[in-house]
Amino acid sequence: MDELKMLTAAYQSNRLSHAYLFEGDDGESMKETAIKFSKRILCADNEQCHSKVEQHNHPDFLYISTEENTIKKEQIEQLVRHMNQLPIESQHKVYIIESFEKLTVQGENSILKFLEEPPANTIAILLTTKPEQILDTIHSRCQHIYFKPIDKEQFIRRLEENELSRGVAEMLSTYTTQVETALALNEEADLLALRKLILRWCHLMINDYSMALITIVDLLKHAKNRRLQLLTLAAVNGFFEDIMHVKVGLDQRLVYSDLTSYMAQYAQKLDTTQIILMYDQITEAHKKLNQNVNPTLVFEQIVINGVK
Repeated sequence: MDELKMLTAAYQSNRLSHAYLFEGDDGESMKETAIKFSKRILCADNEQCHSKVEQHNHPDFLYISTEENTIKKEQIEQLVRHMNQLPIESQHKVYIIESFEKLTVQGENSILKFLEEPPANTIAILLTTKPEQILDTIHSRCQHIYFKPIDKEQFIRRLEENELSRGVAEMLSTYTTQVETALALNEEADLLALRKLILRWCHLMINDYSMALITIVDLLKHAKNRRLQLLTLAAVNGFFEDIMHVKVGLDQRLVYSDLTSYMAQYAQKLDTTQIILMYDQITEAHKKLNQNVNPTLVFEQIVINGVK
């Protein structure tokens, strides 16, 4: 892994930064590299120490993550208290914040202050798949580590190895590149049924405006919480991306590989402006969901303001 080699070289030459920002769309690789780098900093070759870091019970190590939409203020307060203490077993203290973009503005400002005046021998490793959502002042205080884009086919194969159907795996690839997140979503809902509803809704938005509005009720019965609603938006976006790819002759890159002939029909029916309009509506819907706007209203607006 090139990123880990670069970080290891910095460690061996005693050129550690006080803060690293890992950026990319391969959340699994970033997490794996962050843990390995933390073990290198805290443990050297001590296997017992490695085990403590892996199990998140090393006294000089803290890992912050959440399945919620935001990282809670209390988690950041705990981090700041913990990291202000002297190291117990190692010469350094290390903390990792996964999905850093989930911090509230208040949380980001707390971390910003911490980055501006970090305690001695304290290393921050911040992971994000959405760097554009992070304050510029955070970016400027970190050393950036850029991860290569994940191979979508590899991600889909990982999910198939966990007994997910290819259709569901392809749909999940529009929303996340983290296997654990994808598997958790699959446990949470009947994603095969949700996929069928999403595809039907997309078809109706193009062909039957009135029925598209009515179908939202059934769609939201399956997409019953924020994460599933965001997955639905990502899957709808993937549907219209497929239409655009067919339109411009890139049909080897389709998300919905079993629908090539249908996408060709939709590509003939819609012009480029209409497809771009749908992208805009989905982007706006994503923002509104994150602002706690009623999901029914959000999805209705996609139909009302989308293609006619």
